[in-house]
Amino acid sequence: MVAAYIALGSNEGNRILNLSRAIDAIAEIPEMHVERVSHAYESEPAYLREQRRFANAVAAVSTGLSAEQLLGYLHEIEDSMGRVRGIENGSRVIDLDILLFGDEESTTPELTIPHPRLAERDFVVTPLLDIAPRLHLPDGTRITRDGATEGVVIGDLGEIPDIGVLLHDMPIVADEWVEVASSSARQDATAGWDSALALKREVLEEAGIPYAWDPYEPEMTMDPFGLPRTFRLLVPEADADAARELLAALVDTMPAQSSSEGTD
Repeated sequence: MVAAYIALGSNEGNRILNLSRAIDAIAEIPEMHVERVSHAYESEPAYLREQRRFANAVAAVSTGLSAEQLLGYLHEIEDSMGRVRGIENGSRVIDLDILLFGDEESTTPELTIPHPRLAERDFVVTPLLDIAPRLHLPDGTRITRDGATEGVVIGDLGEIPDIGVLLHDMPIVADEWVEVASSSARQDATAGWDSALALKREVLEEAGIPYAWDPYEPEMTMDPFGLPRTFRLLVPEADADAARELLAALVDTMPAQSSSEGTD
């Protein structure tokens, strides 16, 4: 069995649900065992800036497959989850990359190991160090955040919940989920979560509009990484316009200091 590291990223729909689905699918690959999964981290988009922020994670796995076989399975997972391969570095429902594969160093038309842009990507380095803080590249170079300036991590989204928990908590709708409100703040054990976002959730409930959370419903928890957590309120795409109108009317009635962030 070979120890390998897989990067995961998503910036479409419920990003945490997408990561959870992908991890579940990776665990079902033959000759594969998921050893550990990092927290999910929110990052600025790399290379192509004008798109939604990403949620990223890294999974440590052990596998009896070759790197090429593993890559084939990862592409199948991406395709099954609806990834459309269009604009390079553009928006995607899921992205799965092999970062390291044991001590292997190789380059083929399909795959380069280690990943050639690993060291410059904060959205890869930060979750990788989360689960392997003393990791080195095959040539002995220690992996650090020094020089990792692309896709800068701006928040810790916490542990990736089990997919069964996420699906249980989400209403079943046919439409894509879209964001209608968000709030980013440092959480602590006493302050609770943003009151403006709580009011917006209540308005949606009263209007009978289904809603879900990305990554999950805010809780009163200490952030062990000292990074702000961003919570997003999602609704089905068909209800988005109505939800935004309701929330815009709510913002107009709220004191300025209570509304840290408005609707999209």
